[in-house]
Amino acid sequence: MALLAGVVALFVLVIWPANAESHHAGELTLEPYSFETFDGASHPAELGRLWVPENRSRKSDRLIQLALVRLKSSAAKPRSPVVFLPGGPGIPATTLGRVPVYYQLFEKVLAFADVILADQRGIGMSSPNTQCPEGPPAPADALQSESRFREALVARARACAGYWRGRGLDLASYSSAESVDDLEDLRTALGAGKLSLLGHSYGATLALVAVKSHAEHLDRVVLAAGSAPDQSPHLPLVSDFALRRLSGQAATAAELHGAFPDTYGDFRRAVAQLDRDPLTVLVHAGPNKPPVEIRAGAFPVQFVVNEMLANGRKVERIPALVASLTHRDTSLLSSNVEDLYELLSSGFSAMQFAIPCADGWPAGRRQLALQQATQSVFGGAPFVHLDPRLCKAVGVASPPGDTLLQSWSSVPALLVSGTLDSNSPAFQSGEILWGLGNGVSLTVENGFHETLPAPEVQAVVTEFLGGANIRSSTVRFAPPAFLTVEEARQTPQVAH
Repeated sequence: MALLAGVVALFVLVIWPANAESHHAGELTLEPYSFETFDGASHPAELGRLWVPENRSRKSDRLIQLALVRLKSSAAKPRSPVVFLPGGPGIPATTLGRVPVYYQLFEKVLAFADVILADQRGIGMSSPNTQCPEGPPAPADALQSESRFREALVARARACAGYWRGRGLDLASYSSAESVDDLEDLRTALGAGKLSLLGHSYGATLALVAVKSHAEHLDRVVLAAGSAPDQSPHLPLVSDFALRRLSGQAATAAELHGAFPDTYGDFRRAVAQLDRDPLTVLVHAGPNKPPVEIRAGAFPVQFVVNEMLANGRKVERIPALVASLTHRDTSLLSSNVEDLYELLSSGFSAMQFAIPCADGWPAGRRQLALQQATQSVFGGAPFVHLDPRLCKAVGVASPPGDTLLQSWSSVPALLVSGTLDSNSPAFQSGEILWGLGNGVSLTVENGFHETLPAPEVQAVVTEFLGGANIRSSTVRFAPPAFLTVEEARQTPQVAH
């Protein structure tokens, strides 16, 4: 569940952009900037500030400020600028762009086009940054059940929304529709005839909204691990079947010598046992805070494993985690439970709560998800954040009914999907492709949710954005190599 993923964001103690009244909508400033990637390298760039209306539909005069980093192309006649749209919602482009494997992709693109790392409204270097202020510790039983977690999450959303609404924010303006209009304002301010979009996860969903709204001003669009707006919420049986597939892979992995013969069955039994008899887990809820004993039922296990299923850097740990839980061993679970518990008091931004509510989800799709939750070993964990009670707490109304229908477009598009991606499964990419008359697909065998860092994927993406007429194709990754319980204990878990 992307909303609950950890997000690196700066909490800017600015209620509103300074001197907003002295600026005008569409105003863009650019200045020299040294863009430092996390490997310590510095790259020449420009830091931009773009002023946009807070809420266009209400004709408000109030402006907010978007931040962007422009990496300049070395080409004599660059193609349309390429705007990078990361996932979340809530991951700043100016943060993810500092990861060396992503910057390597941008370097390839710079041979023929500028790259724009634009932080969406409410996050990163944009102002205001809507990071939620730290709240009180969550109740000790917040992870005992799905219903208790929902109550704690709604309370967190209500407090965060109240804080920012009290400081003048119009939370209804934090939506995908406003964000794609921000992109259109950016295109105009840059003096570009068209933009190309490179979107991953929620960023790909945002790109699809842009295709629907501003297709005439789009050159090329890459949709990596994306879902259409009408494909939300996540269907629990997708995760169920992903775990069944992984269970089969682990059972037949020669190097494991039969150590995990039935991960799916073990998971089902562990969940049932935790429903009856929750575990007690000692968590350290942050620096200078005393440890807390919390009750962990089935829900945090369902949530954690569902998140790990789509993550190619974590999936190798799932059989070991499940096997340890059958013995009531929390050594491989405790850090995940700690992160989830701490998130309820020191995580999220108002933007992350507002966007899913403002965008909405089809009533029929939600009903299907609720039906599947009764049959899946994951219950409602995959869509726990898409709760009408949460939207009521935030004060952002969702569109009524089944209004999020796919539309037809002839914008050239490349869809990148991993065959093991349970967040944005390949069959959903096929549904999206059906509405793109000039769309082609790149299927990544054994690929999970994040495939853009891979050189072979970057090569195809770069070729496409450079204007080549490519055909649908397939690249192959090695299958996951699972860890034994002992290896998992000795191997640090990646943060995200």
